[in-house]
Amino acid sequence: MRDASRGTSRSRRVPRLRPCGVALAALFSWAGRARAQEAGVVLDRARVVQLAGRGAPAVQVAEARVGEARALRVGADVRSPTNPELSVLAGARFIPNFGPVPDVSVSLVWPFDFSGARAQRGAVANARTVVAEAEADDVRRRAVGEALDLWVRALAAEERSRVEEERVRLDEALVTIARARRAAGASGDGDLALATAVQAQGVARLIAARAEHDALLASLRGRLGLVAESPVRVAADDREDEPPPLDALLAGLGRRSDLVRSRAAMQAARADVRLQTRLGVPLPRFTINGAHDPEYAAHLGLDLPLPFYQHNQTATAVARAQVETATAEGRATLALAQADLRAAYATWRGALDAARALDAAAAATDDAERLATRGYELGETPLSVQVGVRRETAAARSARVEAHAALARARVALELTAGRFP
Repeated sequence: MRDASRGTSRSRRVPRLRPCGVALAALFSWAGRARAQEAGVVLDRARVVQLAGRGAPAVQVAEARVGEARALRVGADVRSPTNPELSVLAGARFIPNFGPVPDVSVSLVWPFDFSGARAQRGAVANARTVVAEAEADDVRRRAVGEALDLWVRALAAEERSRVEEERVRLDEALVTIARARRAAGASGDGDLALATAVQAQGVARLIAARAEHDALLASLRGRLGLVAESPVRVAADDREDEPPPLDALLAGLGRRSDLVRSRAAMQAARADVRLQTRLGVPLPRFTINGAHDPEYAAHLGLDLPLPFYQHNQTATAVARAQVETATAEGRATLALAQADLRAAYATWRGALDAARALDAAAAATDDAERLATRGYELGETPLSVQVGVRRETAAARSARVEAHAALARARVALELTAGRFP
């Protein structure tokens, strides 16, 4: 009976899969798209920050809301919220023995605002404009952070594709070696089938990495306000500078846009309290009346509402409560910002140490794979050992790519939490 490793009638029926053709077709297709993208927009870090801060859909909506807040200034300086009223009455007066006599009365009622609310209306409008501008800055900060995170992930997917391409190339070489050893009688169909299965797995990973890259670019275009079909490619940032120490980041945290917005909201709430207090002052109305009935007559009058029941107490109380709410929100925002910054800094520090540890083993990973491949080629080790070594070295390379991606994303998250984006 023949050894199964040398090939039996059953083993001859094992289909000889050739995923290398699929891999090459996928490679050429994706490489063609990559060449087309090179003529488009190059998205480095500075370009992403610029486009996201200006063209992100959320930023454009926030800017429109700033326009709404600025519209509050229109008419805020008018002398009175109520217009003068002109009343004209005309008719006839019937007097016995004299017949109808023309009767005309003209009255002008003019309210005057002596409460000082005019200046406070302008102050409230200005304060709410500051709040809207701070909210737009915070939306911009978050939009830039989200776009940079997608940019980092796209770079990582591109690097992951490069690693998988190299693995596919090595798997092609492994299949070639297995085929040569089988032809020489040093191994059977089992080794070739195993090498082919390993190659197919590599092709699948390569296709998935490229699909992830394309999907991330599609999301990035949307976050940057670019046309969906516009060709873009991501470019890495070579800067090696470390962020400032944690104490320096905490000291500058007060400039973060949401904390600026919280302080502006407190100022706007206090301005609204002053306005509502002023609006509780009754507005006098001066009246001028002229009449002919049939004698001519003229009158001057003054109407002054007495604030016995209504002196705007409800709106004033609500405004004071809003001051307390804004103050509580400001304290809570600051406390959470400090906690988030400490957490982001710890995450970044851990990611940095992890990336450095894997970088230190990069040369050993290459040596292990090279020696294992050479050992199998010379017949010193079986294919199962080669596959095991290949699996571990591939995992080490993938872990290194993921570690650097995690480090870059942790850096973006740290800068976002510290409020260091423009």
